[in-house]
Amino acid sequence: MKISFLSPVYNSEEWIKTMLDSIPKEYAYEIIVCDDGSTDNTLQILEEYKKGCPQLKILINGKNVGAGYSYNRCIAESTGDYIAIIDSDDMYLPPIRDVLAQVDGSYDIYFYNMLTKNGSALIKRETDGYLWPGQFKIIRRNFIGNAKFANTKGISTDGKFHIALIDKNPSCKYTNIFAYWYNYPRKNSQSELNKYIMWGEKPKEPPRPMVSTKMQRRLQQIQRKRMKRRLQHMRRQRGS
Repeated sequence: MKISFLSPVYNSEEWIKTMLDSIPKEYAYEIIVCDDGSTDNTLQILEEYKKGCPQLKILINGKNVGAGYSYNRCIAESTGDYIAIIDSDDMYLPPIRDVLAQVDGSYDIYFYNMLTKNGSALIKRETDGYLWPGQFKIIRRNFIGNAKFANTKGISTDGKFHIALIDKNPSCKYTNIFAYWYNYPRKNSQSELNKYIMWGEKPKEPPRPMVSTKMQRRLQQIQRKRMKRRLQHMRRQRGS
């Protein structure tokens, strides 16, 4: 399987090389990085890294237009069978190779687990449904269709994308492998993950949820609608 690794970056000079180094090059059909108008040395570091990494393709926005736009541009430019998205200040853990070795074309999404900077475990379970947007997954590119990352203030960037994917009823494999180091907690993170954190070891003061009220209502509505459809289906089966 050809796998495209995608990453939007903005003023990421302190972390960008660590992130790129963590991508297993033997599995990387292409690595697409979109520089979203960085004003530090990020672009220069990318150009230098490209000299030793022929899979690296650099997109340049010219000015800062937002993470959602950059995510979508990376996806549009990708040509692999599957895409794997990694944020510019995160990194893959070595077991990502065990996940990538399982990507054989049998499933639309391959899920894995995360460890956070503060030592917490983020676990993706089969029963989670719309929960856990974030970078837990490797996705079949032609399955994505019109699913888009949000680029609107007040709406979770990756939450909208994840909801659109789950709406399509994907076939999924849950590898149960901890393969990603998530730089959480971090200032100004757009992630919703912390609302649904399943602590490996519960901290004394769990972080305050950062999910927007609008997104909370959306998730609740979706879960209610799905439950209603399941109940109706069960009643029809009993009546048949």
